[in-house]
Amino acid sequence: MIGKIRLTKIIFISILFSFFSFGCIKQLDENNYCLTGAFLADRPTRKEIKEFRNNYGKKPYLVMFFVDWGNFIAEDAYQDTFAAGSAPFVTWEPWQAESKEGIDFDQVLSGEYDHYIIQFIKRITKFKKPVFLRFAHEASGDWYPWAGKKVGAAKLIAVQRYIKDLADKQGANQIKWVFSVNWQDIPADEDNFFMNYYPGKDYVDYFGIDGYNWGDTQEWSHWMEFGEIFKEPYQIITSETNKPIIISEFSSAQSGGNKAEWIKKAFKDIKKMKKIKAFVLFNVDKEAAWKFRPKTAAGKQLKQGLKDSYFKESWQGE
Repeated sequence: MIGKIRLTKIIFISILFSFFSFGCIKQLDENNYCLTGAFLADRPTRKEIKEFRNNYGKKPYLVMFFVDWGNFIAEDAYQDTFAAGSAPFVTWEPWQAESKEGIDFDQVLSGEYDHYIIQFIKRITKFKKPVFLRFAHEASGDWYPWAGKKVGAAKLIAVQRYIKDLADKQGANQIKWVFSVNWQDIPADEDNFFMNYYPGKDYVDYFGIDGYNWGDTQEWSHWMEFGEIFKEPYQIITSETNKPIIISEFSSAQSGGNKAEWIKKAFKDIKKMKKIKAFVLFNVDKEAAWKFRPKTAAGKQLKQGLKDSYFKESWQGE
């Protein structure tokens, strides 16, 4: 009788442990993912989102928009993105895009732009859905007027904090704030280290990294694999913060190597870098042939890579 009781207890404990183990494994699997995303057009609509899914097998969860200072994302663009089951990934650039003239950050800090900032935020909060917002991206580069070397680290940090604090007062809880840097500091001075411009953990939800394989399209460029571009900044970010990472812009040129193999290796590298929780593929030709054309070997390999269940087209939040 005592033996039977002991046996029953052992069986019960084994079953309980099995359920517990299964629950842990399931939880780990749920956190083991990378969201898909893409830049599709200057004014992406449901049509472009649908075309991406038709061409590559999955829709982009993150849909990139660019907007300069003083302007807004059109309401129907937000509506189209949400209706497709995607989330806007808004790149908010503090300049006048046509003239390339940067705004005066002192005027931001003095409150002169408060009305515009509040209206910008209210156009997001009215939908009560997640919006990813990155402000003043690639500040460790030297090509934008908001470059840290030009405006100073202290002022750049102050402006980022000022805008988020103002947004928080509007109850903008669904905004996911992205601090996004270039993969390489240019110039590579010690005082231009990208972490110098980090506004702090309370002001950032995601850490973004932009990087491209330019191939041999420029005099200064050469073919670079995804891992060569992103490994070092990834290691720095994961060692100095606990923030999840978004590859906030990336793609490969066509010239100088094998683009299909490049994206195949890129997906393998992303799966190894567990803190990467999303990517935004720049799928529009601009300075180089960035687009993965569906009928090419590269386009077919992109579609093949996205079949992996690790890459998600929807998200319920963490």
